[in-house]
Amino acid sequence: MHGDQDPVYPLAHGEALAAAIPGAVLEVVPGMGHALTSPGLPEQIADLIRL
Repeated sequence: MHGDQDPVYPLAHGEALAAAIPGAVLEVVPGMGHALTSPGLPEQIADLIRL
């Protein structure tokens, strides 16, 4: 999971990291910065978790 507004690690960093991890799937969160504090984010994260 990576925010498209992350000023510390730009989206290209998340894309490269996901590409380097076999089987990884990058989920881009629109409007999220470096912290996991965007409104509605807990629900979005819960939707991404698959047990």
